[in-house]
Amino acid sequence: MPLARRFAVPWFALAALLAAGGLVYLLAPILTPFLAGALLAYIFDPLVDRLEARGLSRTAGTLAVILLAGLAVFGLLLVALPLFQGQFAELSQRIPAAIELIQTRFLPWLAQTFGVVVDPNLDALKTWLTDKAAQNGADWLPTLQTGALAAVGILANLLLIPVVMFYLLRDWDVLVARVAALTPRPWLDAVTRIARAMDAVVGEFLRGQLSVMLALSIYYALALWLAGLDYALPIGLLTGVLSFVPFLGFGLGVLLALLVALLQFADWTGVAWVAGIYLGGQLLESYVFTPRLVGERVGLHPVAVIFALAAFGQVFGFVGVLLAVPLAAILLVALRELRGVYTASAFYSGGYNAASFHAPDPAMAPPLLESHIASLPLVHRGKVRDIYAVGDDKLLIVTTDRLSAFDVVMPTPIPGKGTVLTKVSAFWFDRLKAIVPSQALDIAPESVVAENERDQVAGRAIVVKKLKALPVEAIVRGYLVGSGWKEYQASQSVCGIALPAGLKQADRLPEPIFTPSTKAAVGAHDENISFEATAALIGAGLAAQVRDVSLALYKAAAEYALTRGIIIADTKFEFGLDEAGKLVWIDEALTPDSSRFWPADQYRPGSNPPSFDKQFVRDWLEASGWNKQPPGPALPPEIVARTAGKYDEAMMRLLALH
Repeated sequence: MPLARRFAVPWFALAALLAAGGLVYLLAPILTPFLAGALLAYIFDPLVDRLEARGLSRTAGTLAVILLAGLAVFGLLLVALPLFQGQFAELSQRIPAAIELIQTRFLPWLAQTFGVVVDPNLDALKTWLTDKAAQNGADWLPTLQTGALAAVGILANLLLIPVVMFYLLRDWDVLVARVAALTPRPWLDAVTRIARAMDAVVGEFLRGQLSVMLALSIYYALALWLAGLDYALPIGLLTGVLSFVPFLGFGLGVLLALLVALLQFADWTGVAWVAGIYLGGQLLESYVFTPRLVGERVGLHPVAVIFALAAFGQVFGFVGVLLAVPLAAILLVALRELRGVYTASAFYSGGYNAASFHAPDPAMAPPLLESHIASLPLVHRGKVRDIYAVGDDKLLIVTTDRLSAFDVVMPTPIPGKGTVLTKVSAFWFDRLKAIVPSQALDIAPESVVAENERDQVAGRAIVVKKLKALPVEAIVRGYLVGSGWKEYQASQSVCGIALPAGLKQADRLPEPIFTPSTKAAVGAHDENISFEATAALIGAGLAAQVRDVSLALYKAAAEYALTRGIIIADTKFEFGLDEAGKLVWIDEALTPDSSRFWPADQYRPGSNPPSFDKQFVRDWLEASGWNKQPPGPALPPEIVARTAGKYDEAMMRLLALH
């Protein structure tokens, strides 16, 4: 048997993963500086990239970033150490009085009430503390620092962290390129897409966690100061900063705060206030800060975030805390991949019109240029879809294999195209239903036509509610391309919306923009209109709702599609109103026909990237000399095959079918 056939990649990957985990476990005591340096290099790489873009060499940019980071840490120590030194010395002067209180009041009360006799040698301890408190705190603070550095030295040599950070940060792009070069070519697209998704998750996590640390530091410092606690600022900052490690910030902070409160306040009221502040802080962290600033950014439940950090910390110690963020990102992306495969599977039957997902393979079914459903009255035949009435309140929409280019329907169908558009629309209708409901009904299209007509609707039709369509198309542009690029070159605006100067073709816009248009009949061209013109057509309130919903749909879809290796450059939506006047999503949803899809790994600003749509047809038509007037020319077989392949690839990526 050939070696390639005997080589089981999944088992090899599992063995490599187990070996790597065991190696990390064994080397954990010495890995801390390397992992810390790698994490810092990852965090600061975008900043070095910016400096490099401004003309600095990679080495100079790396040195500048490390120097700035070191100065920031040094400045923080210059401010924090004297503050802690003075307050710690003051606190030490209060401890003998507290010990005397314990000896003269608490221990006699304990013996009288419970019969428990405790006779520690507190006089010697009080004498030692009094002598130390009489000295300048600076005389014995170095001893404390030496002990702390010795403890840290057991884990790693701190001086090694900036060295590791320098070399990794300087060579970051080279190392990433080398890893990419070693990736098996058939896996390259998937690995690139997953790596980018993990990068996005880790970046959002770190930004979110820093926001949580800042919010908690402000809360604890301010709340403890308002409660009158003497050491509110250092304790509050310590609690917030150490919150990155689960339970460490809260646990250490509450112990220090309660100790100070017991020494400072004459009754239990102040102590109760401090305890309440920490209880409130824990509730804010668990139910407000972490869910909103970390969980919502990452897409991971806060409990899962906390569990990941705690679990890796338990298994690998401090090294595990450093590993937790990237490994949690890997697990999250893997779970998203598995979820996509599951929801697109026949077992789950995701989306609307479940029968459509069990349809025959479109490659095996003959292409459908035009449907002929005699059992239902024909309502409308559009560029791609044929619409039939199902009673008085429902419609059957059949997506044919017709292809429209330059607003002209081609005479040659694209096999499987109707099935792709139907499945992709059903997927998006279901995924984004929390933003706006769709007109789709969970009724099998085969059930509303005659038996001898079912082959015309299987896999390519949906049953929908009959609604009143709005007379505008809602177009959202996230990138500067197509007619928008042409208009920008002439006026530095798109549909009257001013854009920053210096943008290139296919550049990502600072924010997606809403550019509505009129709905043209078959053979006619849509015309862009302003938002004010849209408001005049359908009313200001409804126009604003259409705009806001369209932008929300685009942003949610674009974020997901990017995890599948697809950039949604722009798209169009259509909406209608139900009997109650509620906005409903109609027609198709974020398909290769209604959207401009780009492969993320081939995206380069400054040129028009290749598309997952009918670009092969457009290019061939442009070169054929056709005058773009009906009728369209017949398409060559190779153009038909390549276009069908692009539609199918877009569906496979989005629905995670590969």
